[in-house]
Amino acid sequence: GRFPFYNAFPEMAGVAAYGNVFSDEFNRMGVVLHNTNKDKYAKYGLDEYNLAPGQLLFHPGPNNTRACIRFTVPSADTYHIDAVFFTTAGPNIPGPSTDIHLSINNVELRSLWLKRNIGRFAFDNIYLNEGDYLQFEIGYGENKNYFHDGVQLNITITADTN
Repeated sequence: GRFPFYNAFPEMAGVAAYGNVFSDEFNRMGVVLHNTNKDKYAKYGLDEYNLAPGQLLFHPGPNNTRACIRFTVPSADTYHIDAVFFTTAGPNIPGPSTDIHLSINNVELRSLWLKRNIGRFAFDNIYLNEGDYLQFEIGYGENKNYFHDGVQLNITITADTN
């Protein structure tokens, strides 16, 4: 299903939040943030969230509830997928311990652990049908705690016909 949109961080003008971090919904599904600004950074707190223009961030919820970002394939083609996940937590933030997964149509293709560093999924020449979906998910990692587990990401998905 679709997550409701909330303007959860008034001090971060232009940041869209999907899943309300200030409600019980966060306890069930985590949150995805998107800096919709075209020319300014959005910062929150002690540098835990410092989003570049257009930047995405996702954060798991408790009890290993995963936040996800889903892409539905618009047309059958050979695709190239490049997804980079990174943490930018400042020195006063412990940094994340998370697990990140990529699935196609609910079949896991790859996963990785991320601990205050960077990770990447790259696939070249993967054939996808119209209506297939790629799902990027984040869980709370080896420490089984979701505090400070916000991870920023850049995802590029291109078709051969482009």
